Amino acid sequence: MEGTVITPARGFMAEHGHYHDDDGFWEAHADRLGGPVCDVGAAAGRITLRVAARGHDVWAVDTDPEMLEVLRERAAGAGIADRVHGVRGSMTGPLPVRGAGLVMIPMNSLQLMRSGEDRRACFAAARDALRPGGEMIFDLAMPHFPVIGDLIGVLLDTGHSVDPDTRDLLMHQAVFERVNPACGEADMRIIIERIHADGTRTRVERPHHLHLYEPDEIPALASDAGLEVVCCRAGFRDEPLVPDAERHVWRLRRPDA
Repeated sequence: MEGTVITPARGFMAEHGHYHDDDGFWEAHADRLGGPVCDVGAAAGRITLRVAARGHDVWAVDTDPEMLEVLRERAAGAGIADRVHGVRGSMTGPLPVRGAGLVMIPMNSLQLMRSGEDRRACFAAARDALRPGGEMIFDLAMPHFPVIGDLIGVLLDTGHSVDPDTRDLLMHQAVFERVNPACGEADMRIIIERIHADGTRTRVERPHHLHLYEPDEIPALASDAGLEVVCCRAGFRDEPLVPDAERHVWRLRRPDA
């Protein structure tokens, strides 16, 4: 029997179930800064639900209505529907909240902004949503273009997880297909192979066209948007930034005045 087809939105939470690097990070900053919180690129609410469970009102913004439908279902199931506000919108448009303590853009989502115009619009939208003293926080993969260049076409094992709803085993892989260090762009595919309980398998491949940021790109974007750089770290546990870091994690602040 052919395995059940799981839509991207229905499978999203399970497909990210192997990722625990940022556990507790977003919740801690929401607690520190206070709400309301805006989760930009929220998808099915991997972070939104965690932050709302801490008692914060969260405005979850995503372009995909099915993702937002799943988010609302999960919020209702967790008893926090009154604190979760799913809104269809883009990363570049005005955000649906003002006076936010935190605008968060988790899971490298800023890398989807390939044009300079979109990047500037995204930072400006975050700034307008924040109250004075509020922060825009996001994480990005460190580019390491020479390493990526050597990995073009190589199938990378990126972990596995179990879907808690279906008990299917999910095998995660990724492959880089193109990289252009001159403009900071890379094309890659994310591959999820789902092994169903009856032994059948289904496979999903999703292309991603990315801008990989060098750390020195961020201060200018922050300044143009009227934001101050608070700090840049190499991880979610306040690790110092070093050249061989896997990621750079930024805190930007809207000035008090």
